Order: sequence, then structure tokens, then C-alpha cells
Amino acid sequence: MIQRQNRRGFVLAAIAGLCLLPAINNAAVITVGSGDDASFLVLESPNIGTRTYEIHYTYDSLLPQDAKFLMDQVIAADSSISAVFLNYGTVASPNYFVDSISLNGNPETGSFAPPWTFWAHWVAGGLGYMDSGFNFQPGPPTPDTWVTGFGISTHTITPGSWDALVLSEGNTPPTVAIPETSSALLVTLASSLLLIRRRI
Repeated sequence: MIQRQNRRGFVLAAIAGLCLLPAINNAAVITVGSGDDASFLVLESPNIGTRTYEIHYTYDSLLPQDAKFLMDQVIAADSSISAVFLNYGTVASPNYFVDSISLNGNPETGSFAPPWTFWAHWVAGGLGYMDSGFNFQPGPPTPDTWVTGFGISTHTITPGSWDALVLSEGNTPPTVAIPETSSALLVTLASSLLLIRRRI
């Protein structure tokens, strides 16, 4: 009986692992910062390629952070990355957009000629996004699907939220797949089953 339970737990854990395979990105995730909470930032362009950062911090709902905070943490931790920001707001109420991002001193900026590229902002989870009518929505976008952001200063991060900056014409979402909420539950289930298997 015990051996049969061991096999069943192992099979269930293996199935859970297989279900996660489509959500796993081939590129390694670069971890920066410290704290109990984490959000993600993806940078994607011809020069940079695709880089995914897991930024650790301590979430405080009374002092929320925005996507520029994530970019600032990446720049502070990764000496190969730098950026130029344009503030279309004020010092007291900033509205930052990315003008250029450099890898090892090689800047990439948008183009004012066809195909008119720029550093497009994409979000998943958190608070604040652009709806299909190009209006700012302060509520939460879907947590596991990329939607257009309204600017890095207008997306409030929450634990597990995602931001991306993609040098493109603005209609191309990031190539990084966001793990679905169900996948996170499968990870927990698989971990629990493996622990149970070890105890038996």
C-alpha cells in the first residue's frame, strides 16, 4: 500500500512538472535586490536580446512603487544596463517614459521614421494599464496575460506583477511567457507531493 502511494505521488508530481514546461522560459532569470516580495521586468530588443529580471523588495501598500522603481533597481545592480528617461510630468508628479536603453554602452532608441519604433511598455498584474480605447485604467490587468501599459510611472507594482519594455512598433508583446496562476498552484502541489513521498 505504501509503495503504491509513493508511485502515485511521484506520478502526480511528474504530471505537474510537465504541465509547467510551456510556461518555462529558456533564458535564465537574473535576480536583483532584496526583500520578501518580488516583481519581474523584461527587457527585449535586437541589441539586448531578452533579459528577465526578478527584482526583490519589500511591498508596502502605503508606499507603492512603480515600474520605474524596477528599472532603477536593475540599473543599480547590473552595470551592463543603463537608460535615459524622459519626464513628461513634473518633479512632484513624474510621468516617465524610456527614451533609450543601453547594453554595455550601446544605446538603442526608437525611430522617427518607418517602422516608428519605441520602447513599448507592457504589463501583467499590478495596477494600471491601457485599455483597447487607449484610455488609462487604474485597476488590475489580467495577471497572466500581457496588456499594453500606459507608462512606467503609471503602473503600480504588486508582488508577482510583471512589466516589460520592448523596442518595437508597439503592437508586439514580449516573447516571455508569464506563468499562469494555475501553474503556481501546480508547483505548490508538486512540492507537497514530493515532501509527502519523502516522509513515507
